[in-house]
Amino acid sequence: MLPSDRLSFIILLIVTFEVCVAEQSELICSHQPIVAMAGDDVILPCYLDPPISASSETVVWTKPGLDPKYIHFHRDGRLIYDNQNPSYNFRTRLFVDELQNGNVSMKIFNAKISDAGKYFCILESMLEEASIQLTVGVISTPITEVILHNFKDIVLRCESKGWYPEPEVVWLDGEGNLLSAGPTETVRGPDDLYTVSSRVTVEKRHSNIFICRVQQKDINQTRETHIYVPDDVFTVQSSTCCVWSIVIVIFITVLLFIIIILIAKRIKRNQKNENEQTEKEKDEQQDVEKSVIPRKPNYMKKQNAVENTCEDLPILKGKKEEDQRDQLDKMDRSQREETSGTGNNTEDEKQKTLENTERQRKTSCSDGERLGRREEEWRKSL
Repeated sequence: MLPSDRLSFIILLIVTFEVCVAEQSELICSHQPIVAMAGDDVILPCYLDPPISASSETVVWTKPGLDPKYIHFHRDGRLIYDNQNPSYNFRTRLFVDELQNGNVSMKIFNAKISDAGKYFCILESMLEEASIQLTVGVISTPITEVILHNFKDIVLRCESKGWYPEPEVVWLDGEGNLLSAGPTETVRGPDDLYTVSSRVTVEKRHSNIFICRVQQKDINQTRETHIYVPDDVFTVQSSTCCVWSIVIVIFITVLLFIIIILIAKRIKRNQKNENEQTEKEKDEQQDVEKSVIPRKPNYMKKQNAVENTCEDLPILKGKKEEDQRDQLDKMDRSQREETSGTGNNTEDEKQKTLENTERQRKTSCSDGERLGRREEEWRKSL
C-alpha cells in the first residue's frame, strides 16, 4: 500500500471512529433545577457523555415563549447576535475552550426574575437535545412588631417584602413549637415580587420569645426574625382590658339612660297629642250639635229676656224675697191647719197659693218694667 493510500485510510478510520463515538454520546443537562438569586451569575450545566469535541458543532440554547426564542446561537466558533433575543444581549456565553471536551454549558450574567423557566440545549448536527430548569429567587428579611387587638389580646405581626417565588410564613415559640396563626396575606407587586404578612395571637410563655419564619422551598431559602415580649406587656394588657371593660359598662349604662329618657318624652308627647286631639274632637262635636239644635221662637226669647230682667232688677229683688217669705208663712199655716183637721183642702190651697204667687210675680215684673222705664226716662231728661 502506498504511503498516500495509507494516510487516507488512517484518516477514514479516525472519522469513522468519531462518528461512531458521536452516535454513542448523549447530551446530558442537570436533572435538578438550577437556583440562582436575582443579580447573581448562574451556569446552566450541559455536556456530552462520553465526552467528544463540539468545537465544530452548532450549539443552540432556546427558551420557549420568547420571540425570538434563541438565547445563544453559536456557529463556526462565534456567537451569532442576529438570532439572539434582545433581553439576553451581552448576558450569555459558552465556555469555548471547553467545547473540545464536550462541555456545552451556558452562563447567564446578572440573573433576573424573568430569566426563570425551562431552557433547551440543541446540537443540530448530532440531533441531540436536552432541557434544564432555572429558578431565580428574591428574598428579604422579615420585620415583626407587637400590636394590641381590641385591647384584649397581644398580637404579633410579621411582614416581609420582596420575595420570589411566593413564600410561606410560619410562627414558632422559643422552643421551636409551631404556633397556630391566621392566614397569610399575600400581595404581588408590579415588579412580580411578593409581599407577605401574618399575625398570631400569643400568650405568656416561659421565654416569651417568638419566631417569624419566611421560607421558599423552591429556592431553598429561609429567613427568620426573633421577637421578645416582656412580661410587663402582658400585665399592662390585662389592666388595660379591665379599664376598658369598666369604660364600656359605663358607656352602655349612660346610653340606656338616655334612651329611657327619650322614650319617656316621646310617650308624654304622644299623650299630649292624643289629649289635644280628643279636645278638638269634642269641640267639633259641640259645633255639630249646636248646628243641629233648633232655635227658639222669638216670642220665647222675649219672654226669657223679660223674666231675666225682672229677676235682675234690684228694686224688685227685695220684694220678690218678701213675697217668697209670705208664701212660706202661708204654707206653714196651711200645714198647721191640715194637722188640725182641715187636711182635705190642703191640695186646693196649695194650688191657689201657687197661682197667687205666679200672679204676684207677673205683677211685680210689670211694676218693675214700669219703674225701669221711668228711671230710664228720668236719666234721659237729665
